[in-house]
Amino acid sequence: MSRNPFDDHSDDDPFANSFGAPSTTTAQHNANSTTAHRQDDDGRDTIPLHSVRRSEDMGGLLSGGGIGGGKSALYKPIDADGDSHGDHTERSAYGGGGYDFDDDLSPKGGGRTINSRETDLRRREEELNARERELRMREANVQSMANGARPPLNFPPLYPIMYHAIDAEVPAGDRRTVRTIFYLWLALEAMLVLNCVSCLIVMVSNASDVSNAGASFGSSFVYLFTITAGSFFLWYRPIYNAYMKDSSMFFYLFFIFNGFHILFDAYMAVGVPGAGSAGIIIMLQCLSSGKKAGAAFCGISFSLWVLHFAACLVMYLRVRRHYKRRGHTFAEAKQQAYMGFAQSGAGQAAASTAANAYIRSNTGNFV
Repeated sequence: MSRNPFDDHSDDDPFANSFGAPSTTTAQHNANSTTAHRQDDDGRDTIPLHSVRRSEDMGGLLSGGGIGGGKSALYKPIDADGDSHGDHTERSAYGGGGYDFDDDLSPKGGGRTINSRETDLRRREEELNARERELRMREANVQSMANGARPPLNFPPLYPIMYHAIDAEVPAGDRRTVRTIFYLWLALEAMLVLNCVSCLIVMVSNASDVSNAGASFGSSFVYLFTITAGSFFLWYRPIYNAYMKDSSMFFYLFFIFNGFHILFDAYMAVGVPGAGSAGIIIMLQCLSSGKKAGAAFCGISFSLWVLHFAACLVMYLRVRRHYKRRGHTFAEAKQQAYMGFAQSGAGQAAASTAANAYIRSNTGNFV
């Protein structure tokens, strides 16, 4: 037979004398004096919810003090007063803690987390789409080359002699560097034109203190063609191929000839008379002669050469760091140079000539 929890068991209550507080059964008898018993479907006695609450108020075992003096680990039903769903708060059944909800029924702070995750997912999706487009473009180029059809020539625009497409041939992570160097090369062409115009103005102004103005203009006009072609094929196209093919040989070509170009920028900024540059020396000579127009153009040209020198030096150092991170070496560059020469038409012709000479010198017999 089941034990009635409301009978008097004070004699065998192990907690009655230990804690000096009213026993659990005493609290239950007090609760029983005000409320009637309830029975479940099996006929066993059950404790009404409000009886448990009254037992807590009287300091029984079911109270918040409990055995350990802290909050009870037992279930504490929530009465009508404790239900506060109106302000979106809810107490936990284990210790009274709860969750706070915003108007969108999501935990506080969760909305920001969800938004950040959605933003991150969108960003990743855009990156995947960009990579997919890049792979499709490269695949199309590879297939066209495999079929013997190379991409159409598109550079320079007025008279195309080569194919130039940074977005199609350079990896996505290196495009910014290559594009910046390309813009520096375009700025160099504009500066060469401005330098030639400045030398022409100095020559026309007939400044008495300016020496060899005609020679400066002639040299600056020659620079329009020689420096344009030399800079493109000696340091811009090599760095384009270096990033496209990840080749040590082309990186070394860039380091050599772009290093000379940085010195050329400094040389043009100085403005040696008769050397084809409208730099600071020519500007000071124009100022001493009272030629303000020539001095103004020379001052602009000098400033641009200094800025171009600094920008080229920064990009040179950036490419150098990339080269070291990739683990390229000079021995690798020499090996690539030998292989490239052997595979070229000139290398094959030289090898054929040497073989024929060897055959003739040995009466047609190999040793």
